[in-house]
Amino acid sequence: MPDSTHHEAPAYEAASLPVMVPPRLVGRDAAISKIYSQLRANQPVLIYGEPGIGKTAIAATMAAAYTEEPGGVLWLNTSDSTMDELLVRIGRAYGVREITNTENPTSMVGAVANTLTRNKPLVVLDGSLGEQVATTFVERCVVNLPVLVVCPTQITEEWPTIHIEALEPASAATLFKQTAGLPEGPDPDVDRVLQTLRYVPYATVIAASIIRTAKIAPAQYANMLTQIPGYDSADPVLVALTTAFRSLNSALQGVILMLGATLSGEASSEFLSMLTGAPQDKIEQALTLLQQQHLVERTERYGQPYYHLHPTTHTFTQGWLRGSRRLADLQTKVRDTALAYASKHSNNRDYDRLAAEMDSFLAIARWAAEQDDRDTPRKLVVTLSGAGDFVNERGYVYELLQLNRLASSSTTAFPAYPLDMPGQSPGMMRNMFDEEEEAEEDVDELEEEFEDDLEDEDFDEEDEDDEDEESLHTPAAVAPEDMDYSTLTDEDEDEDLLDEDEDDEDEEESEEIILEPPLEGVAALKAQLAQARQQSDLRLQGELLKEIGTTQVQDEMLNEAIATYGEAMTVYDELGEEEELLETLDTLSMLMVKTENAQAAVLHAMRGVQLAEKLGDNDTRLHMLITLADAREQLGETSGAEKAYGQALEIARNTGDSQNEAIILYKLGYAQLDNSDAEAASSTWEQALKLFKEQGKRGYEARVMGGLGSAYADMERWSEAINFYTSALHIAREVKDKDEEALQLNNLGYANVQSGQLGQAVLRYRQALHLAYTSDKRDNAVSTIVDLVRLLIRSPRYLTIAQLLVESALEMEPLDRDVNSLKERIASELQVQTAGGIEQKPVNGTAQDYAANAYQLLEN
Repeated sequence: MPDSTHHEAPAYEAASLPVMVPPRLVGRDAAISKIYSQLRANQPVLIYGEPGIGKTAIAATMAAAYTEEPGGVLWLNTSDSTMDELLVRIGRAYGVREITNTENPTSMVGAVANTLTRNKPLVVLDGSLGEQVATTFVERCVVNLPVLVVCPTQITEEWPTIHIEALEPASAATLFKQTAGLPEGPDPDVDRVLQTLRYVPYATVIAASIIRTAKIAPAQYANMLTQIPGYDSADPVLVALTTAFRSLNSALQGVILMLGATLSGEASSEFLSMLTGAPQDKIEQALTLLQQQHLVERTERYGQPYYHLHPTTHTFTQGWLRGSRRLADLQTKVRDTALAYASKHSNNRDYDRLAAEMDSFLAIARWAAEQDDRDTPRKLVVTLSGAGDFVNERGYVYELLQLNRLASSSTTAFPAYPLDMPGQSPGMMRNMFDEEEEAEEDVDELEEEFEDDLEDEDFDEEDEDDEDEESLHTPAAVAPEDMDYSTLTDEDEDEDLLDEDEDDEDEEESEEIILEPPLEGVAALKAQLAQARQQSDLRLQGELLKEIGTTQVQDEMLNEAIATYGEAMTVYDELGEEEELLETLDTLSMLMVKTENAQAAVLHAMRGVQLAEKLGDNDTRLHMLITLADAREQLGETSGAEKAYGQALEIARNTGDSQNEAIILYKLGYAQLDNSDAEAASSTWEQALKLFKEQGKRGYEARVMGGLGSAYADMERWSEAINFYTSALHIAREVKDKDEEALQLNNLGYANVQSGQLGQAVLRYRQALHLAYTSDKRDNAVSTIVDLVRLLIRSPRYLTIAQLLVESALEMEPLDRDVNSLKERIASELQVQTAGGIEQKPVNGTAQDYAANAYQLLEN
């Protein structure tokens, strides 16, 4: 592991935590006391609440105290993290190569548990996290240790739980006055501000910071809040951010927007300097001012500053950029900057700088893969692999494999950007800045504007304080995506623009008129949608959103379609049109299952099932129960999947729907097999097979027979398993389903090995390998080669053939641990067999030829 401490390492002093610790926590004594007592008993504690409510501040305060303990604090920020991700991060934190260099992190659960037990830290998980991952991780890895889980929602009821809510008015007033530098004592204007912000801590701190830095009175700030349409019902954090953004000069606006354009809302100052083209020292000066206003958080990675946006602030800035049509272009620029940054520090062998931005590399690769851009993750793989021993030295083997998968195959897709801010209706938000014009400057203009401002700005804090207070009232562009957007100009600049428009009128009359081509497809629909929004025509908005979503699905733009149908759902919720809402929920949940966004799919499907039952719509209820079961199966919740499939099956049988009955039985069989009930699965599949035969669905017959083979294999009844696999293979070849054919060949290879038919197993694996080669499925080819080589090296005469296959696998996956291990073993055994005079089987042609020759036997 590295000579220098990894940035994910445990913290043994408060300053080393990856979050900022509040100087003093106000109004949270009861929560702190309850958390402390549970942690001292080595019990897991879950604290949850809305964004900005102060969860992380509470956790940071508790963690700061624990940094003085011998075990310190292991703080892991999460963003729907997987179990594998958590395991390898702990390996990096403690420098355990056994954990970081594995390609199968799940196999290291015991090693991780031992590592944590030996070091005894307080473990903090802060951010979004699935229930199954959280509970499994705590139960299997954090045994008899204090663990604090910080989430926006209550993900489990199994642990002691604390719901964090807004501050009491007196505590909020204390926090506000301390932050603003105001004297204690009653102040009705402060009370009015806090009532508007509903005593939410983050909104309170942002508001107080503006009063302090801009040197304005609470009464003046309270009046500024009332200028925001809908201020009294909008999310208070959103209202505070809107006011704060308006108070910034263009240079600071530009910096925070650039940080907001990053995929995870965080970056080093060097990365931001490369992104913007502005000098690094100017960037850091600007970020220091933003930090003083609590709009940016600053930590350190490897001795250099690293900056984070609060998740709500990140959502806010991305919404503004999206509304001004700049987000996509800026994210492309973020991608290009990441590639340049990685190349620069790879060439310099600067492992610290590469590790500092590794999270960004992964986020960018996932985003690129969602755009069907495989070239970006591929370039990152090549660059990081060429950075000396960085990957192994710093423990990023698992992450490199993730990048490699993104480069070579489809990825788990999520909405490409956050949806609407919580608690806001699109109609209300759109009306917040009706008087403002929509920004149309392109990305280059934005960069040039604030780059010039940064060059000219000396960032003297006294100058900031002396700024004309009138600029605080200027309706500068600030808003998330559901708000109407305006330009980044002050009033005097607006006048200049008007003057320019008047001066240009005569010139425009003499200019040649150029007709723009008419908009088509989604672009035309979006133009109509914008008009419908201006007219507040919700019903038309819903119709257009569904039409846009349908087109996006047809174009396989599934992430975009998910976001579109999400907007449609909000519209129909507001209209109260339950039938349209049900149809939207049906499509949305189906798309989320298709993109493996299972947790969200469960929530939408459950709501849809209840609504369909209320409306008496059995057809949609059946379909949504199937979707719900599919999502639960993806999450590994097999019992829940069985229950939902069973409910759908009952509807199908009661309505005489044999088509869906067969499909449900097919799916139910796999849920039962996953739940270790092979006998029930085989019985279910026998029923499905009978129906598919009656319906003449040969493709499904093959799949069911393959399932039956797996059920009998699970019961170790190998001869019956082989018979079913063979039948499935013949039908798959008949219907020309190459994927199913490859699956059954691999199944046959495994079953033949288990039944002692080794020669037949070699033949089947060779045939499966041919299909993997011809379909260019690298992962399948490598895994098949591993199985085949392990079989071949049982005989000392097949070592050269095994060596040929391993060399082919290494060309596709040079870092694969199993392949490299086999390479070393073959080389060692070849020396022994050659010395012993053992003659090797001749090698004729390439590995591809070796596979193709076996496949010819199927063709003949």
